[in-house]
Amino acid sequence: MEIEKTQEYIAVHGDFTVLSSAVYNGGFVRAKMILNVNVSQDFSGDAFELFDSLAERKGLKRGEIVGMMTAVSMDNARIIEKEDVTAIITAGISKSPSPSSSTVNIILVIQKNLSQSAMANAIIVATEAKTAAFSDLDVHAENGDLFTGDTTDSVVVACFGKTLLEKAFTEKSIAEEELFAGKATRIGRIIYDVVREGVKDALFYHHQLGMDRPILTRLEERGIYLEDMVSTALELYVPVEGEEGDREELKRRLEERIKKECSDVNVALLLAAALHAEEREIRKGRAGEAGEADAACIVADELIGIDIAEYIGGKKALFNFFYYDTRKPGILGRLGVFMDDAIGGLIAGCMTKMLG
Repeated sequence: MEIEKTQEYIAVHGDFTVLSSAVYNGGFVRAKMILNVNVSQDFSGDAFELFDSLAERKGLKRGEIVGMMTAVSMDNARIIEKEDVTAIITAGISKSPSPSSSTVNIILVIQKNLSQSAMANAIIVATEAKTAAFSDLDVHAENGDLFTGDTTDSVVVACFGKTLLEKAFTEKSIAEEELFAGKATRIGRIIYDVVREGVKDALFYHHQLGMDRPILTRLEERGIYLEDMVSTALELYVPVEGEEGDREELKRRLEERIKKECSDVNVALLLAAALHAEEREIRKGRAGEAGEADAACIVADELIGIDIAEYIGGKKALFNFFYYDTRKPGILGRLGVFMDDAIGGLIAGCMTKMLG
């Protein structure tokens, strides 16, 4: 096997048995080259013509290439090797991923003679690992669901196995064939580990999308922006007589205060707890009808809001919290069961600490 990496493509050269969901020559085939080609984000050409042309340039027959496409730079591809598995991964997603705004391409070269069903196992395991990587990174789709991938993702599993005809003449190859590659097998566990690691690495290199990104960034990914929090806070601001000041300066100070408080790990964790309760419990119906209706019997949301407010601004912040919670100005009026209280608590705490 040889890996060729250019600005235009990554090519894996060899003599492989391949099972894939690739756009070009997908399915169960023999191939001498696996290509992951860089195209523009607005590519609207004919994919088959593109790969036909590349095959001609490489002096190969059209049926000898398996091809995928991505808008991700080849510089951001990750290559991970572990024992019998080499993973070549490119990954790119938009800020709010949708089923047509991202592409994760995974090439797995396995130095084993896998059966066709074992190759199918490998595709399943790789897909599970990709989804686990998105979960690790807290990536959510536009509708708030956990992002699991899109319609353009491709997985290629290539091994040095033989065709069915060749196996008929080589009993030894049948004996050496790996019949299974699920997560219960050694090879399956290796595939899972390298893909999970590789997808996270690829997204970090392409987007700087790290597991430890700030809570304000994670809120922005859900449409909760700092400027909206500031404008919401100031909607109910009533200056004390004689203390009227520059409103722009007040906005600047409040922005800095929110940033500072959100850098506190305890505030970040309380906000993250509210996100989890909103997205994984309330929206999924785990709290039943009471959650859907934000019933009075659910007080956990207020408790989180109160904890955030008082942690930042002390007991005085409790009164500010109820002031914002009962009126729900600005962004608070459109947030869900937990997040309106969590953000309300953040605003109340910051306003109290800043203004006394």
